[in-house]
Amino acid sequence: MGTRPQAARAAASVGRRLSALRLDVRPRLTQVTVGKALGKSQDFVSRIEKGAQLPTDQQLRKMLDLYEVDQAIRLDLMAEIREARAAESEWWTKYVADLPRSLVKLIELEDVATKVSIASGGLIPWPFQTEKYMQGVDEFASAEVGAERLTTQHAVRVKRQEIVTRADRPVIVDALVSEAALRPHVGGPAAMREQLDRLIEMADLPNITVRVIPFGAGGAAASQVNLTIIDFPTPNDPGVATMDTGTGVAILDDPKEVRARRRRFDYLCGKAFSSTESLELIRSASKEFL
Repeated sequence: MGTRPQAARAAASVGRRLSALRLDVRPRLTQVTVGKALGKSQDFVSRIEKGAQLPTDQQLRKMLDLYEVDQAIRLDLMAEIREARAAESEWWTKYVADLPRSLVKLIELEDVATKVSIASGGLIPWPFQTEKYMQGVDEFASAEVGAERLTTQHAVRVKRQEIVTRADRPVIVDALVSEAALRPHVGGPAAMREQLDRLIEMADLPNITVRVIPFGAGGAAASQVNLTIIDFPTPNDPGVATMDTGTGVAILDDPKEVRARRRRFDYLCGKAFSSTESLELIRSASKEFL
């Protein structure tokens, strides 16, 4: 199932409007300049303006700030983008042939979730990972599964991240990360600095909480737990938990299993720094990669 024709037309309309707004700025802004402001390439901006891709809400806000767009136009554009998204088919359908069925199921659950609680051990949690960080983490996997397949997996992960920044029903994320995840030179110093700065930026969003489990937390800091709990809007729904199997993901919907993982998550929360202390630590770690 591909993108519906009305979705393509809506995306093209959004692209034309954003292109016109950029060209109206004096002195005129180039696609290269806008791409740098977004942390993306000129090609990325070009795809948006051609209607091949819709910007995330965060990217749209940055573009409209750059173009000094007034509130009336902002609201109108955001409404048009919501309509374009509503007209789209589920984005993940085009990847189904390349993904484990369990991952497709997980993506479907994430799309309707209200909250995702993550304890990621020695890695930056997936909703906040940059593409360079993903490449650094999966350096070995590139040789095992092939660069092309890995590129697809990274593209899917980037799309999954949009549940956090979308205007309609942004998912609440409560993330725990070990201090050990802040120190390795994953992808090199520049890539790691970019990753930590992204984490700081995302932690500033109202629906996101990031807390660090410091080295001083002992066993909790040393734990390589990879724990995710997903909650849904239905009253009394116990939610589900997930577990990485190495070749896919196991989705655990037994209420006892979910409760056990909530207790584990709560235990780790009790060992973590506050949000404010955590951000101070992340900023300090970021400066070490200058």
